[in-house]
Amino acid sequence: MSEAIIADLDLWLASIATGICMAFAYDVLRLFRRLVPHGRFAVDVEDLLYWTICFFVSFVLLYYGNNGVIRFVAVFGAALGMLLYVVTVGRIFVKVGYFLINKTIGSVFRFLGKILRKLYKIISAIGRKNKEILKKVGIITKIQKIWRYLLTHCFFYNTMKKNQNIGKRDNRGGS
Repeated sequence: MSEAIIADLDLWLASIATGICMAFAYDVLRLFRRLVPHGRFAVDVEDLLYWTICFFVSFVLLYYGNNGVIRFVAVFGAALGMLLYVVTVGRIFVKVGYFLINKTIGSVFRFLGKILRKLYKIISAIGRKNKEILKKVGIITKIQKIWRYLLTHCFFYNTMKKNQNIGKRDNRGGS
């Protein structure tokens, strides 16, 4: 075979592989969207990033594979690669991947979530009881008064002290 035909065949096979990789990357993105709920804006940004990356990958393929010339062979090969992936592995990848991740990692996260919710309930109940007891004794109001005094008086005292120091420096410099 001539070198031109071999180069076209290499470009065609590389474009098929690129199409398969692009379709796989989008399935990974779909799987991520299933696992982590997204708003419309986040989905739009993710799609924009995905297609931007696909554009650059295609550009690199065409630049190195065919000196930057867009050829139908490369476009058709990428489309064929995507189609092959979607028809074969792509049909079950997201479903099986979601099922496996949901059953393994998802169950761990749900278990940890239940533990954390119970701990939060216990700690908040203890905090409410302590606050009620301290209110009965009157300590809470005293602590609030002390903090109010410290925050207001100390702040104004430090501000006044700084202003006095600035005034003293100005007077010394003028004499």
